[in-house]
Amino acid sequence: MNGTDYSAVTFPSTDLNLYMEMGNNAIRGGDEHECLKWYSKGLAKARELKNREKEQLFSNLIITLI
Repeated sequence: MNGTDYSAVTFPSTDLNLYMEMGNNAIRGGDEHECLKWYSKGLAKARELKNREKEQLFSNLIITLI
């Protein structure tokens, strides 16, 4: 990113890969709750964009995390 901190609530992107990257970064840092927020936001955005492949991916990531 460009040094700006974003939260999963206000993240302004439609690039679904960024939601996965932010979730992955959170889990690498040991923050499961933050990771779940990013994956959930990615799932919601995938549904909004009607991207079934990413919707399934985020669903699987969430199930694995839980």
